[in-house]
Amino acid sequence: MRKPDRIVIVDSNPDSSADFCAELETQPDLTLAAAVTCASCSFAAVSKHKPDLVLISLSLPGHRVLELVKDLLVLHAGLKFLIVASNDSVLEASRVLRAGAHGCVLSSSSTATKLEAVRQILAGQHSFRPEPAHRPPAVSGLSPLHWMNATASL
Repeated sequence: MRKPDRIVIVDSNPDSSADFCAELETQPDLTLAAAVTCASCSFAAVSKHKPDLVLISLSLPGHRVLELVKDLLVLHAGLKFLIVASNDSVLEASRVLRAGAHGCVLSSSSTATKLEAVRQILAGQHSFRPEPAHRPPAVSGLSPLHWMNATASL
């Protein structure tokens, strides 16, 4: 039997990821390696637990998630990232995706949607699930990937 994929969660508000953490514990193919509340703690957690995927909240204070993803990729090539963003931070999420993250999901998404995104990324695919409440008129009607590229210059 194959070992479960290991996940490290980086979220400054543990309550916001509590349901997801609890659901991870019930999944035979996934395991929670660590949950940390700050960017600096993520470096130690990733080094110690050697996860397959890091789930990072875009609202993490004290460290720009863009730089965190880049720094972790330098130290741990091949590491996969799923960004959790709020509706109002989707533009920043697109910048993080271009920096090396493999997917993005809204914080308001269901646990099932987040698990699906995790599995998609672990399978070698990208997963972009945010649907912003208000897309700029210049990019309405575009697919999520095309929208992400179009908003890069905004």
